[in-house]
Amino acid sequence: MTDKPLPDEPFPEDERVRLLLMAAAEAEGGIVPPGAAFTARARRSLVRRRLAVVTATFAAGAAAAAGVLLASGVTGDDDPPPASEQCLNDTVRNIEDRQAQGYRPVYGTLHEDWIPVDDGVTKSSGFRFDIEGALADGRGVPSSGSVTVWHPVNEAQLPEPGRYVLLLDRADRPDRDGTPLFHLAPERALPLDTDDRVELRCADGSTGSVPRDRLRAATNGE
Repeated sequence: MTDKPLPDEPFPEDERVRLLLMAAAEAEGGIVPPGAAFTARARRSLVRRRLAVVTATFAAGAAAAAGVLLASGVTGDDDPPPASEQCLNDTVRNIEDRQAQGYRPVYGTLHEDWIPVDDGVTKSSGFRFDIEGALADGRGVPSSGSVTVWHPVNEAQLPEPGRYVLLLDRADRPDRDGTPLFHLAPERALPLDTDDRVELRCADGSTGSVPRDRLRAATNGE
């Protein structure tokens, strides 16, 4: 067999291995295989190339995922959009209806643990609400401090623990230990996020949000 000349330009190491093996397969007699050092070097080179491909693919995927997360954080896809003026006005009218009944709009944190409540006539349970401030003036309901609120008759009306704007009214009788008790208008429990934006439920069934101070100003006719 006539030896096939190799080109002047060097092949990649894995290609040189393939050519040498092909030549060995065609040879009538024995041929000296490439040395162990050469073979090991070729294998290391191939491993490095494969690792580089995997690393680049992983980096591209991570960058894409980071882009999605960043976009989600910027756009706030899970947050309600800004409420329309009509939605805000409807909410204010609902609050005013409750104010006429003696309720005061306050905001704060609703705690999870239930509290036994007994005013001497009715035994039930309540929850603790830490009032941080009020959206409007009102009598009987403080603008700060921790209060005990009666558990609504319908458990489905009880809001989950978290921050809210609530409409509270002071009950006629305190608890047996003298602690004042308060009633809740559960249909007016409006979620309040960490940015102090209030989530409103609009008449068409959609939701929107406004800054807490914007709701306060609208409630006070400002």
